[in-house]
Amino acid sequence: MTTAATGLQGVPRTRASTARRWRRLRYALLAAALGLVGTGLLLGSSPATYRDLLDGVSGGRVSEVQVSGALPDGSTGYATVSLAWTDQNRNRFAQVVQVSDPGQSVPLDRRTEVLTGSVADELRAHDPSLRVVVTGWPESTTTYAGWRLPSWFPVALGVLWIAVVVLLVNGAQPWWATRWGWFWPLFSPVGVVALPLFLLVSGPPPGVPETGHTGRRLTGGWSFLLMCVVGPALGYLLLDR
Repeated sequence: MTTAATGLQGVPRTRASTARRWRRLRYALLAAALGLVGTGLLLGSSPATYRDLLDGVSGGRVSEVQVSGALPDGSTGYATVSLAWTDQNRNRFAQVVQVSDPGQSVPLDRRTEVLTGSVADELRAHDPSLRVVVTGWPESTTTYAGWRLPSWFPVALGVLWIAVVVLLVNGAQPWWATRWGWFWPLFSPVGVVALPLFLLVSGPPPGVPETGHTGRRLTGGWSFLLMCVVGPALGYLLLDR
C-alpha cells in the first residue's frame, strides 16, 4: 500500500515539474523575442525622406551619407537610388530617383524626390564637407513595416516562431485564449505582433504561481473570425506597402 501511494503522489509532481519547464521555456523565448526586437531597432534603419536628410545635413547632425544604386557616369535613363545615414544615433534611409536629364520620363510616386545628374554632387552642394560614400548596390536587407532590417532577421524570427508554435502545441493551457485561439493570430499577417503578446500574457508572469485555472478564453472559432475581419487591415498597416 505504501508503494502504491508513493507512485500516485509522483504523478502531480511530474506534471508540476513539466509545467515549470514549459514556463521557463516561455520566459526564455520572451527574452529572445525582446532581444530580437532590440537588435532590430539598433541595427535597423527607419524610413525617412530626402528632405529629412537635407535637414540633418544643414543642422550639422549628418556628416556621412552612403549612396547606393546610382547611375554610372555617362549613362542615360533613370535609377532608384538608396541613401543611408545616421542622424542623432538613429539609422535612417530614403530613396530618390536619379534621372540623366530633366526630360526623362519616370514612373514614380509623387512623394519621391527626383534628382538630375550626380546624386553625390547634389549632396555636396548642400555641404562641401559632407562625406559621400558611393557604392554599386545597397547591402542585402529585408523590409518590414517600412523599416530596413538585416538580412538574417527573418531567419532568426522564423526559428523563434517555430519554437513558439511548439510551446503552444505542447505547453500548458494558455491564458486568455485556447490553443486554437492563439493559433490563428500566430498564422496571420499580424503574427509578428501576436508572437511576443503570446509569450507575455499566455501564462503567469514571474512570481505568480501556476494555478491551472485559465478562466474564460477566446475560442478558435471567434479568433478565426476576428482575424478574417481585423487581420488584413492590421497586416496592411504593419507590412511594407
